[in-house]
Amino acid sequence: MEQAPPVWTESFRVRAYEVDATAKASVPAIANWLQETAGNHATALGWGVDALQARGRTWVLARLHLCLSHVPGWREDVRVATWPSGVHRLYALREFRVIGPGDRELGIATTGWVLLDLATRRPVRLPDELDEIAHITPDRVLADPFAKLPEVNGADAARTLVVRFADLDMNRHANNVSVIAWALEALPDEVVLGASLAELEIEFRAEALRGDHILVQTRRAPEGSTAFLHRLLRESDGREIARARTVWRSG
Repeated sequence: MEQAPPVWTESFRVRAYEVDATAKASVPAIANWLQETAGNHATALGWGVDALQARGRTWVLARLHLCLSHVPGWREDVRVATWPSGVHRLYALREFRVIGPGDRELGIATTGWVLLDLATRRPVRLPDELDEIAHITPDRVLADPFAKLPEVNGADAARTLVVRFADLDMNRHANNVSVIAWALEALPDEVVLGASLAELEIEFRAEALRGDHILVQTRRAPEGSTAFLHRLLRESDGREIARARTVWRSG
């Protein structure tokens, strides 16, 4: 394992192309910051996707749980700190803190990654180093056991999207950030035009490939009018691509 800091930090400025209709950083932009920071740290540790692909392996994000207390606006500067935090079942765990000016904590996230065999498309055993480095890194920011998220039964709204070439990543399937963006497409206008994300949980369940038609379903969650459940289905075979839960706050 290469010498690299156990906690890795990168800086970002909210660009005009990263804001949504509220002039704040979009959910996909924030997810991209997490992914970029995680990928660079993994590379520095010797676990980057390019190195793994040479051995017939790759990382796939399986779970994300993000909590935001404040969404940064256009031209604001933020830092993202990340570190591996051990292993839970088949998941390699990685944590994040999103930090704004004056060291204000804007959000936290925990993620679960699966090491995939590129030939069989099945999970493989995680390296022992992942447990070892957890002894010198901070604890998890969210003690999420990554239980199965609720199903969507009886959607309030639905939309169908097509996987584009622009959605594909280096593994040649839809990038997890594209899947997150799709999940939000069937939300009501009053949410996407006038609310900010407070919490996102998403469970990635299957690959989506170029040309797939994805049915996005959304319904309000039982616990309140600002919480929603999301389901993404591949129309050709009914396979569930992802399911998610979001919570929103006004303003």
